[in-house]
Amino acid sequence: MKNLLTKTFFPCMALLLIGIPFFFCACNKDTVEVERAMHILINGHNGAEHPLVVAIDTTVFDHKDGAFIIQPKSNIHFTTAFSYKVPKKRLVTLTDTVTKKVVYSAELPENTIRVNFNYLYFDGKVQQVVPPAADPNVNKLGFYIYDKSIDFPVDISLQQVNATTGDVRKEYIAKNVLPAKWVYVDYLPLKGFDKEVDLRSATVHFTKANTDEWAFEGDEAKSKLPAVGFFFPKLNDKGKVQPYFIAPKVPNQIFSRLFFYLD
Repeated sequence: MKNLLTKTFFPCMALLLIGIPFFFCACNKDTVEVERAMHILINGHNGAEHPLVVAIDTTVFDHKDGAFIIQPKSNIHFTTAFSYKVPKKRLVTLTDTVTKKVVYSAELPENTIRVNFNYLYFDGKVQQVVPPAADPNVNKLGFYIYDKSIDFPVDISLQQVNATTGDVRKEYIAKNVLPAKWVYVDYLPLKGFDKEVDLRSATVHFTKANTDEWAFEGDEAKSKLPAVGFFFPKLNDKGKVQPYFIAPKVPNQIFSRLFFYLD
């Protein structure tokens, strides 16, 4: 009997010892840290007197010789790929570099690979951006023209010059856009402007309403912009909502896209 117990005991112990690593592996497989990445955009306008610095969780973007610093009186075009392993509450903040006051704070969403934040500050306060609800049958483009010297309505058109004939193709996006207020229009991609290759050779024109006069300080360079940078909806695109903040007097790019625009 003793020999039988001995013969049975040792094989069982061996099997148990062999199985232990597999047991712990199975128990820990759900806790393995997987690196994730999130593409983050921050858009808008810093109309304050001081620069702003961006922080995401514990990462402060104040290096690269100040390239990440958001300058005063400028439009905001901040983009980064943020990587993390453990899901937890993380904040995106904008901090005044002089007063050290946090002027904007928002929580990063979970389970997404891309997110857009808008910070729009001018006339001494943070401005709310409240776009209309998406319509599955059409796109909605919004425009806010921020220029206190403009007291007239503005027409916005897409134009393209035929390289062979010199003929100009012109299609209006919006007419009689009043400054200092949000104006939204329904938009479906226009034939001849509905592909990436079309938009590369097209321009967006801002003119005084019902004229060919340049709207922004009478300056063609400020009133005629490459269309490709607007990321307009293309063929078969519907349901998009794309607000644009237009500030002709800022020293950097004249407009800011207040939506996630990268592929």
